Amino acid sequence: MSFENIVGNNQVKKFLTKAIEEEHILHSYLFVGTEGIGKTLFAKEFARKLLCIKQEETEECSSCMLLKSNNHPDFYQLEPENKTIKIEQIRDMQQKISEKPITSKRKVYIIVDSDTMTKEAQNCLLKTLEEPPEYATIILITSNEAKLLNTIKSRCVKVSFEPISIEQIKQYAKEKLSINIPEQFIKASQGSIGKLLTMQEQKEIYEQVDNLLKNIEKQDLITTFHQAEVLYKEKEKIQELLEYINVVLYQTKELKKLRTISYVEETKKRILANSNYDMCIDFLLMKMWEEIATK
Repeated sequence: MSFENIVGNNQVKKFLTKAIEEEHILHSYLFVGTEGIGKTLFAKEFARKLLCIKQEETEECSSCMLLKSNNHPDFYQLEPENKTIKIEQIRDMQQKISEKPITSKRKVYIIVDSDTMTKEAQNCLLKTLEEPPEYATIILITSNEAKLLNTIKSRCVKVSFEPISIEQIKQYAKEKLSINIPEQFIKASQGSIGKLLTMQEQKEIYEQVDNLLKNIEKQDLITTFHQAEVLYKEKEKIQELLEYINVVLYQTKELKKLRTISYVEETKKRILANSNYDMCIDFLLMKMWEEIATK
């Protein structure tokens, strides 16, 4: 895969391509942007180009083939274990980074969801960022840079990723997926192909939400509560579902439905504040029903 095969963020493509062409490769980068917009794809393609022996676009050199098969000795991708990256993982990476390259001239390390590093892990990583081996490049990937220590961020070159345009997402869905994606899915994806694919995989859940919003003004409150069972069950992805509800409400352009967006936002805040989950959903449904069905 070349940069040209990745959708969107042309400025990032130019920046990384220029760095390779001018051989101005830095020791640490921080890839920042919404989840699912291709940051890891960019990082792996950047790594492939840095490690490539022939420096050609054929991707057929021994280094490229090793990377493609996930067996490259000079490449290491670190990901969260049980939702966090622990100090032991960073120490293991540091042990590997101290060893000189085997196949390529460089070594590349990608830390996915770097914001999940514990404070101890971040402080441990700081030592390597301060004095990295000359052959090493470390790429931190995050959708929440606020959780990273300022000392970590100050030692990385920040590469900002923009949401992918609706037009590009539509084109991607048409050419690559060859399926009919609902318009509200595309808008709710917020410029993230990753989110779009997840929504399509979980289409039945979102269809239940659609039915709830479609019928709320035609039925009584008790029926509304029964039909909203999906919101009570899908606690792990409730923030995504609430964001989807806002997109659908906004698309209606109906004033009474637009007014309920504030209740959705209030519910999101209550859940993030660890208020009683079922009571939060009760509050939302009651307020929405009162606004839509009784006025």
